[in-house]
Amino acid sequence: MVQTRKSKSSIQRVFMIAGEASGDAYGGMLVSELLNAQPTLEIHCWGGDAMEKAGATCHRHYRTLAFMGIWEVVKNALTIRHRFRECWNQIEAFQPDVLVGIDYPGFNLRMARRAKRAGITTHHYISPSVWAWKKNRIKTIQRDIDRLHVILPFEKEWYAKAGMDVAWVGHPLLELLKNESQPHATKGQAKPRMLLLPGSRAQELEYMLPIMVETAKSLTQFEAVIAGAPGRTRTDYRLAEEAGIPVEFGRTRALMSSCDVGLVTSGTATLEAALLGLPHVICYKTSRVTYALARILVKSHWIGLPNILLNKNAVQEQIQAQCTPSALRSAVLALHDGQALGSSAKQQLQQFQQLGRALQSDRPASEQVAASILAGK
Repeated sequence: MVQTRKSKSSIQRVFMIAGEASGDAYGGMLVSELLNAQPTLEIHCWGGDAMEKAGATCHRHYRTLAFMGIWEVVKNALTIRHRFRECWNQIEAFQPDVLVGIDYPGFNLRMARRAKRAGITTHHYISPSVWAWKKNRIKTIQRDIDRLHVILPFEKEWYAKAGMDVAWVGHPLLELLKNESQPHATKGQAKPRMLLLPGSRAQELEYMLPIMVETAKSLTQFEAVIAGAPGRTRTDYRLAEEAGIPVEFGRTRALMSSCDVGLVTSGTATLEAALLGLPHVICYKTSRVTYALARILVKSHWIGLPNILLNKNAVQEQIQAQCTPSALRSAVLALHDGQALGSSAKQQLQQFQQLGRALQSDRPASEQVAASILAGK
């Protein structure tokens, strides 16, 4: 909880923007903390089911915003421009005291600039990966963000070297996992289970779902299952169901806990898998143009969050040309031969234990961010 007594903050209206499933999940916890501290607070948002369920008035769902990749953003530039104008019109009509952007930096940092000019206090929760690419965004953040809340342990020091004081709040994923009470199935079925996570965005499903389905068809010693992403429908996974691979919605983290091995599309899900003890392979494929530009711009050795945080190749990455059914099959069998976990999987599990300790702050992330917002700083 933010405070034991209800807040008497001068903050009365908050507008929040989350552009994808993970941001909505973290935003939902933040909305709960804010309203617990100040029940009369009005919160409007662009987000999803979690934020709306927590008590925010949601004007647009993130599934209409999830454009990822340089080329994909360029192709959808007109739509994004229309969405930006629509969002700003709603912010102007609502007249919030605070704008909170949750991740989704391409959209949220631009909106923060507009809000800052209009005299609205700006918070940004979850830093852009400026340490990997687009370092020029530091100037934008310094100019337009009143308070930046970072979630990775090395980011506070990184920003300090750039002359910025930011708040490290720990990773909200730990809070999310702690709050969930759904039962987890027990490992040890007749066949080991292989979890397929092809991503939540339409572009990710377009590229990754066919590759994962073909991989699963070649690994008959495993029982494959897909975790349906929030905001998607069964129609999105028709290819998998036609191949006899079941799709389960609303149980992603339960499946991570119960399956024996996984193929996980790069993103927040790789960190979730690590924290829940799922040996896995990180995989990703996108358009040739986006990948070529990313190779030029991105300065990180790895794409997967577990590897970035551990600063080592703890989880095998199969990216772009290496992301093929045959390569993924070999990578899975290196972790689990269909009978038992291999030594590389056991090494992964040992290294995953380090992540939870490194990401843990002294108080839940949502509590710290909510307190900062209501304190007006």
